[in-house]
Amino acid sequence: MIRKSATPFVSPSSSRSLPRSLSVPALAGLFVLPAAAQQTTNAPVHLPEVVVTATRIPTALDRSPVAATVVTRKEMAERQLNTVADVLRAQAGVDVNQTGQPGGNTSVFLRGANGSHTLVLIDGVRVNRPFDNTFNFADLLTDNVERIEILRGPQSTIYGSEALGGVINIVTKQGGGQPTGSAMIEGGSHQSWRTREAFSAKAGMFAIAADGSYFTTDNARANSAYDTLNGSLRLGFQPSKSFSAQFLATFLSSSAGTPNDRFTNDPNDLFKTDRQLYALTFNGQPTDWWDAKLTLSHGHERNVFNQPEPNPPFFSGDYFSLIRSDRDQADLQNTFAVGDWHKILVGGVYDVSSAHLSAPPFFGPPTDFRAAPINRAAFAQYEFAPHERFTATVGGRVDSHSAFGTQETWKLGARYTTPATETILRANVGTGFRAPSISDLYYPVFGNPALRPEKSTGWDVGAEQPFLDGKLKVGATYFHNEFKDLINGFPPVNVNRAKTLGLENSVAWTPVPELMLRASYTWLTAEDVATGSRLDRRPEHSGNFNVNYTFLKKLNANTNVKIVGQRPDKNFSSFPATPVTNPGYVKWDLGLSYDVCKNFSVHGRLDNVLDARHEEVFGFPSLGRTFWLGGTAKF
Repeated sequence: MIRKSATPFVSPSSSRSLPRSLSVPALAGLFVLPAAAQQTTNAPVHLPEVVVTATRIPTALDRSPVAATVVTRKEMAERQLNTVADVLRAQAGVDVNQTGQPGGNTSVFLRGANGSHTLVLIDGVRVNRPFDNTFNFADLLTDNVERIEILRGPQSTIYGSEALGGVINIVTKQGGGQPTGSAMIEGGSHQSWRTREAFSAKAGMFAIAADGSYFTTDNARANSAYDTLNGSLRLGFQPSKSFSAQFLATFLSSSAGTPNDRFTNDPNDLFKTDRQLYALTFNGQPTDWWDAKLTLSHGHERNVFNQPEPNPPFFSGDYFSLIRSDRDQADLQNTFAVGDWHKILVGGVYDVSSAHLSAPPFFGPPTDFRAAPINRAAFAQYEFAPHERFTATVGGRVDSHSAFGTQETWKLGARYTTPATETILRANVGTGFRAPSISDLYYPVFGNPALRPEKSTGWDVGAEQPFLDGKLKVGATYFHNEFKDLINGFPPVNVNRAKTLGLENSVAWTPVPELMLRASYTWLTAEDVATGSRLDRRPEHSGNFNVNYTFLKKLNANTNVKIVGQRPDKNFSSFPATPVTNPGYVKWDLGLSYDVCKNFSVHGRLDNVLDARHEEVFGFPSLGRTFWLGGTAKF
């Protein structure tokens, strides 16, 4: 069975309906402060952010060689960003494509790479769906998120498969301090409601953070109603300075009407998702020069697609399909400090992924298959930092997969801060890979057990320059990626090649502590090497402008303007799909919040102020002008 949309969810062939030379579901323009420039806070002088994921070694952001962005909880709250996808829409070199309105399948591309070339982590744990190596961001809310770390460029050396375009790590909140709680409710256009409850506390060696939320909306199209229930629990235990343990549990359950594109308007298709993640992490420091970390995790995702009659435009009959994906992982890393200048990271991963697909007859007999490939990996990295102004890293990794054998990756990186001007210079080069998914390898008729991994080589160089005692920061990063052995065809083979290159520019200015201005511009070239044609849903030009102002520490005002240029796409209402040009657009958002008293605040926002008609995926209209009003109580 095939999910009838430009970003199908079930059939393996659907992900190849666009040229696999970096097609697949989704894209749209986005952009905002790359590299460390986005880390300027409302105060000119601030403590450096820490990026744990960049090299797996805790590193201050301005000392990391990796081109990275950290979006803090404070920034998410100022902009009233309720989904992780909305956070990513404002980042440089990041394209987000949603098939229409809230609940629609949502993919994220980094620097023009495929959605399956973006590795997604929650607290460092891999959560991409094993069935097809993708992650659907539609249901992921920011309620329990402390910060989001975005690493650009190939990162497979320490993170393995899928990290060709980059890595997105979502860090959840930890319990701390006196017991605190909050309750929020808001309502808005299209019969939309959202509630959230949170609690955190720490007592002695124990800590807890719990969060739950519910969101429901009718959306603006028929058969596009959506609701999702999310929850998370994080427990901490630290009996001594040299040992700690954390337990994480997250879950979500969602239901989304799927009306297909605006040319066909299916009246009753429904897509349901259930997702859980459980992780237990142990941190130990056997000596003052040795840190050890072990994470054991289990992830589960269940997708149900129900397609009763009618099924326009090409099919008839009732269809029901089920995908179940599971992943069990053990991840061990050891960090050794050799003197003050050297750090050595050594680790290993054991990963058992499984998938079960049950689907009705479609181009053949009914489909019912199960598969559970195993991957083992070992990695090492050396970090040399003889001075706070200089850091260099070199690393390598070997993955051994039960289906295709071994794959080696490597990476080099360096960062230098000039003493005269405090200019931060960064350079990176490395390789990445994507293991063939379970669908690629084993899908009946459409699979190919002889597939090799998709591979990439990428490099970037960048600079960040502070002015006015750090109140103004200007950054620019150039990147270049080449992809080969991309999987395409029926049955699939390693055939396609693609190239992406571009420039990420950013400005962040804090003229006074109460005012923050951010602007960025991204230029991207993404092409199929064989044909020379631009890859679908990659805008050549995109930009973002944001202003945040706080008055008397009570009133916060935020405005954001997103600009996306035209990009190629496909019209899937006909067969075969026809090439089209998706027009560019400008989207303007406004938000206000006011602290009525210490324990109560109100907020409101107006999204898409100008009611701009736009589609991140051709044929799937995004929402027009919408409003929200709400309040939050703290205790």
